[in-house]
Amino acid sequence: MSDERAEVVWDGTANSYRPGPGWRDAIAAIDLHADADETLDPVTYEVIRHRLWTINTAHGETVTRVSGSPVFASLDFNMCILTEDAEIVMNAPFIQYLNIGAPYTVKFIMEHFGDRPGIEEGDVFFGNDPWVGAVHQMDVLFAAPVFVDGRLFAWVSNAGHQYDLGGVVPGGWPQNAVDVYHDPVLLSPMKIVERHELRPDLERMYLRQSRMPELLALDLRAQIAGCQAAGAAIVAMCDQFGAPTVKAAMRRVVQSARTAFAAKLRRIPDGTWSDVRYLDEALPGDRHTYRVAINVHKAGDRITIDNRGSDPQQEGPLGITFQALAGSVLSAVAISMLPEQLFAVGGAETNIDYDVVPGLLNTVTYPAAVSAAICNVVTHLNLMQTCIGRMVAGDDELRRDIVAPGPDYPVPVVSGTDDRGQFFGSAILDHFAMGGGARSSQDGVDTGGPSWSPLTFLMNVEAVEQWFPFVYLWRRELEDSGGAGRWRGGVGLAYAWTPYRARSLDVYSFSGGMSMSGFGAQGLLGGLPSPPARTTVKRATDLLEAFAQGRVPGSIDDVAAGEVLMLRGKSNAVALGPGDVAESVISGGGGYGDPLEREAARVALDVREWRVSAAAARGVYGVVVDAAGEVDGAATQRERAGIRARRSAWAPGIALGRDGGPSDPVAATGEPPRRVHEAIVARDEGAERVLACERCGTVLCGYAGNVKHHLLAGAAALVDALPRANDPADYLDGEDVVLRSYCCPGCAVLMSVEVVRRAEPAVCEMRLAPPGDR
Repeated sequence: MSDERAEVVWDGTANSYRPGPGWRDAIAAIDLHADADETLDPVTYEVIRHRLWTINTAHGETVTRVSGSPVFASLDFNMCILTEDAEIVMNAPFIQYLNIGAPYTVKFIMEHFGDRPGIEEGDVFFGNDPWVGAVHQMDVLFAAPVFVDGRLFAWVSNAGHQYDLGGVVPGGWPQNAVDVYHDPVLLSPMKIVERHELRPDLERMYLRQSRMPELLALDLRAQIAGCQAAGAAIVAMCDQFGAPTVKAAMRRVVQSARTAFAAKLRRIPDGTWSDVRYLDEALPGDRHTYRVAINVHKAGDRITIDNRGSDPQQEGPLGITFQALAGSVLSAVAISMLPEQLFAVGGAETNIDYDVVPGLLNTVTYPAAVSAAICNVVTHLNLMQTCIGRMVAGDDELRRDIVAPGPDYPVPVVSGTDDRGQFFGSAILDHFAMGGGARSSQDGVDTGGPSWSPLTFLMNVEAVEQWFPFVYLWRRELEDSGGAGRWRGGVGLAYAWTPYRARSLDVYSFSGGMSMSGFGAQGLLGGLPSPPARTTVKRATDLLEAFAQGRVPGSIDDVAAGEVLMLRGKSNAVALGPGDVAESVISGGGGYGDPLEREAARVALDVREWRVSAAAARGVYGVVVDAAGEVDGAATQRERAGIRARRSAWAPGIALGRDGGPSDPVAATGEPPRRVHEAIVARDEGAERVLACERCGTVLCGYAGNVKHHLLAGAAALVDALPRANDPADYLDGEDVVLRSYCCPGCAVLMSVEVVRRAEPAVCEMRLAPPGDR
């Protein structure tokens, strides 16, 4: 540990809570049920493993049925089952990062409350402290101990976005919060249910914070009921199979994930993979970006995460806590490396170390504002997903599970009163219909939702209109909204609404990353990013006249208006009156691989089915489509040759400046060539181990070098490089953010694409460690 972190105290006060080396001594007096039947047979194990999965999904259904919230109806939650000492056994297939903080919260409870007020059968604890376990205050975390034969056998937990917990903005996203005291109320963990009885004093205190206490009371009971139902199901399973048998199965689930993750890591060469993103707007009106970085160091069967290269935390809702960072890391591991483990991520967590610097944007210290920064958790998840995709791309088996990131998450929030004077205020969650990222062997799913929330769905418009006083005008998939690549990202969605029976209706926006100013989803291994999101407000429109004439517009261009507003990534309330229209756009997933390697027939099919425009087919994919929608073979061959010729005229990447420094030569190993990237192999060249182009054989650099220094690099303005792009100059001042592309100097195959400030050196995204340097 370096000197800058030697005095850090991870106690959940100024810095996040992380159990110290003496944590187990602090819980020694708790009577833990740890008996396990080591003779567990494989059939019983599989039955119990899938029963645990079913308990988690039923837990989610219980929460949805009890709550009346549109947020819970969209499955904006997650739940998990933990061991008696708070190790995750199995997560649920909902929003992955939401309940990753459960081990921290439960360990905090055990360490601090085991003696007084005690942990007893029938208790339920809750809290929303982001420095203990929640990702932000609106995602309230509940945890309940499960007792068998009078001993603490397991824990069940859920975390879900409650409708409104106060703060200066309805719904819990205060864009103007300069610190945590402007956020919704922050509650350290406490016992809300004591020996099966809901504590009325704490419930009254809790509901007093909300603009909608009746709905919040249902949310509270829904999450309590979920914990109680899941706990009862575990007890019933112990009655059926015997507690030692169930405990043995739980331990085997954990060990299976640990073993699988370690084995997969050993298949990957040692090294460091890094990525960088920018976050827009510390506060509304701020026109600057802020840098965040993730570095993944892999050695043997372990990885270490550090956050060096990130900017210091700022005043305003921009940063995330350590718990949220850890949640983004483990979520990316679950979906990219362990899909066969049914989200049993606890075992994998034991192979991940963190060497993070507090006070940076991705490990903020108290009292930073964090509630409206929640979308930047998705940004960090996408960062980690990109690093993992690059790590495993060289392994023929592991690369089958690669998914390019989906877009960062921009959300419109509406609030006001309906025609009965009742308050409403929450996010419209249609953005869950984002396009999916491309895979290594197939296109992303169109409007298929994020990979980090497998069961999330797009609610029917009628259901949404029951909760909010507006009506939809359209929902439609968007041409050119997926990232281009050898495999295309899934396309995204545009949807629009207008007030209906509303006394007042305000719309806000909040977002993560550069999802409004720059791009949506990062491409992978030569794939291009998807375009950014957009929220457009048109006021003083002709909509009511169109209705009177029997016309319903089908796009925002069909609506004439006296005033047009483009909302920023963080915006304050914009009032909508009768006939005013708001349209939100969410883009698709990132592309995978060089777009010029996509089969021309696939591009033509995309044009015919309105996923890709003819202009983008030609300009991005180099495919010329005739009036009948068929490929013009000769013109396509000429177009693609022209694009490759223009790439070949780019300057060497070293001209951008060094990031990562030079490396010493690595001696030849005598091993056969090994792919380490979609288009790069490691092989011997004379007496040296080198990295070479897999397509044409051109030697790029030494094995431990920064390959980007030896590729050709070209930069383009985002508005010129991406279809449907917004102009960053409309959002940012004095920051020249560009799309920078890198290709092989021999055959011009595209190997990497990054969105960076023009003045910054190439991001050293892969640096392999010399063999034997573990």
